[in-house]
Amino acid sequence: MEIRCAPTQLNVPIERRCIVEDRRSRGLEHTAALRVLKIGASGAFVVQVAGAGLGLAAHFAVARLIGKSEYGIFALALSWVSTLAVIAQLGQDVSVVRFLPGYYLRGDWGKVRGLRRGVGALVLCASILIATIGCLVIYEASSKHEPAWSRTLYIAFSMLPVLTQLQQSSALHRAFKRAISSSIYTAVARPIILIVLLAALSIVGVAVNAVVAMTASLLSAVAALAISAWDLSRAWPAPHRNVHPKYELRRWATAGVHLSLLSIVVVAGNRLDVLLLGALAGTSEVGAYYAAAQIAGFTLYGLQAASVILAPMIAERYDEGDFMGLQVIARRAARLGFMGALAISIFFVCTGHWLLGLFGKGFESAYLPLLILLVGYCAVTAVGEVGFMLSMTRYQKQATLFALVGIIINGLASCLLVPSLGAVGAAIGAVLSIMTWRCLALRFVIKNLGVNPAIIGRVIAVGKE
Repeated sequence: MEIRCAPTQLNVPIERRCIVEDRRSRGLEHTAALRVLKIGASGAFVVQVAGAGLGLAAHFAVARLIGKSEYGIFALALSWVSTLAVIAQLGQDVSVVRFLPGYYLRGDWGKVRGLRRGVGALVLCASILIATIGCLVIYEASSKHEPAWSRTLYIAFSMLPVLTQLQQSSALHRAFKRAISSSIYTAVARPIILIVLLAALSIVGVAVNAVVAMTASLLSAVAALAISAWDLSRAWPAPHRNVHPKYELRRWATAGVHLSLLSIVVVAGNRLDVLLLGALAGTSEVGAYYAAAQIAGFTLYGLQAASVILAPMIAERYDEGDFMGLQVIARRAARLGFMGALAISIFFVCTGHWLLGLFGKGFESAYLPLLILLVGYCAVTAVGEVGFMLSMTRYQKQATLFALVGIIINGLASCLLVPSLGAVGAAIGAVLSIMTWRCLALRFVIKNLGVNPAIIGRVIAVGKE
């Protein structure tokens, strides 16, 4: 940053004038950053809440059309493909958000284009390989399950390359701080297309089951990817569209290894409750619990919306050594997320039983797990976005370790509680998991970065590094 010294106030020492002017300049930068965060987070929040509502409506439609038992198969298949999509990303969706802002600030469009093409091809190959292996596993296990189970999973695995490319496209939008575009195609366009397809199938008299519903989900993902890719190409600056790509494959791959481990561990932890519940209690329990988890997930959208714009800002502030700015934007994001989570939780406490009933008969049994998840997620938002505070700096290994501890807690708690408590035990395990690793990460961030992203708490020293 260029430091300018005020030419006035001649009786003030030059060093002091420089410090005052530097602080004033940084203060203006922090104000501008907060404005960008507020606008971006607000736009992303609206999109994510609207998308969550549409996603919930899509799940309502699927559950109503195919029934509780087949919805359990549908939910289990989605959980598996969502988890494997993170593995297939190889951490490169986070690498895009980590590295692209720096290339953009330096005007290095060759590396920007190389990043887009290089990691996109890498992720596509990985997703095809994983999908192939998954189909082989399903083929071997198909004799132990009903035909609907194997057919639904076949289609889900064929959707894997499409989902990973859609996530890559969203990451590019996010890295360019296009907060609305980063979410609108996955969160809004895809469920709208799915609902339209399901409605069309019902109108023409097609019997909708888990296989048909998963096929419609695949087609909606393909359409969303096509629209997102078109928008990204249209928004790409014309002078830089044909620039010769430059590659830093070793750097991206090295960072991707650590970020991939982190993403895999975090998403596996988020899905472990559903997977263990299906393994220990059967798919009949999964459907109702999955519906409760979908509703409870609304409480995290405030923090997730802020994180859409927060993640590249963390990378920028850290690279510039601006820890005070990092403190300001991190705490503001946490407070925005917590206020949204609290308001949404109160609403779902009052209406959750009725909303679960909309899924179909028997889904109301997941009301208690819903309450447990709501309380836990509110506590998580109060801690702040500690995950990105680690992954967007240089502490990916520590973030992975903390998340792994959370998974172990989740696995132990679920194995002990699910056999006797069912979905309630799965919810307790999920909350213990996410709170454990988030609190460990918060303590590490405060100690090593001197930044406290939680909604309350005194900052001992900003910028310990």
